[in-house]
Amino acid sequence: MKQTTGYTSSARYKCLEDLQKNSSGLCLTYCGWEYCDPGHRFGPNKRTSCVLHIVKEGKGILEMDKKKYELSKGDAFFIPSNTEAWYEADQKDPWVYMWVGFTGYKSNEYAENAGFSMKSPVRKVQEINILGEYIDHMLDAHQLSYADELMRGGYLLLFFAKLIEDYREHVPGAEISRSYPGIVYVRHAMDYIAQHYKEKIKINEIADYIGVNRSYLTSSFKKMIGCSPQEYLVNLRMEKAKTMLLKTDMPIYAIASEVGYTDQLAFSKIFKQHYGASPRAYRELITEELVIKSKKGDYHRRLKI
Repeated sequence: MKQTTGYTSSARYKCLEDLQKNSSGLCLTYCGWEYCDPGHRFGPNKRTSCVLHIVKEGKGILEMDKKKYELSKGDAFFIPSNTEAWYEADQKDPWVYMWVGFTGYKSNEYAENAGFSMKSPVRKVQEINILGEYIDHMLDAHQLSYADELMRGGYLLLFFAKLIEDYREHVPGAEISRSYPGIVYVRHAMDYIAQHYKEKIKINEIADYIGVNRSYLTSSFKKMIGCSPQEYLVNLRMEKAKTMLLKTDMPIYAIASEVGYTDQLAFSKIFKQHYGASPRAYRELITEELVIKSKKGDYHRRLKI
């Protein structure tokens, strides 16, 4: 069967459609943007692909699942596959919108991680310009070549990556599915702490670096190793400090600085909570004097107290 692909380009309407569906996970089926005429209406109908629109300018209405939504600049609306819906441009301030249609067994997973579902098909999007650039790149890659096919797929993934990032950063309480089991995030956080414990780091910074929220990281830590990330950081610092007290002649203030404390008094207080003695008292308590004897069993250790 001969494959047909439509590509339309004009000043008010640009669209690429009827693309080959050759990716089982996520595949672009069509994309475009349009300056709509007043009252321009699409539907009601059902599509075999999911479609996501983003309003760049103007106003319009969406009706789906017996609910009506009044939309304006920055609103994005998601229509799942095989779902009847219609949408219409405002008569006085008709919208300009862009869209991507996609299919594949991961379609709903990508949409949900970007903040869209049948129950919540509409949300505000902040990164309109970048998302629009990705759609333009998809439109530019309109040739039926292997290279263009890969570029369209790549920009579709970038499109969703930006949407998911936008959702996590701008929607309070956003829940993102985790790509890895909790232990992977915990180990990654432990590696980060091991590299940066000397610095003034915050748990929020660690969570952001890994790509999870603080509450998820904290609960994973408690589940996997029995303490919070903050407790793990402090424990590591105290272990490092104890080693330096035993094996070096560094002054207390220098050791405090080496393990991330600019305030020596705060460091000493935390150290005493951990080991029952101040850093100075602990160093004096465990200082050993080696005595050389000539016979087996004559060695003994004297503690300086």
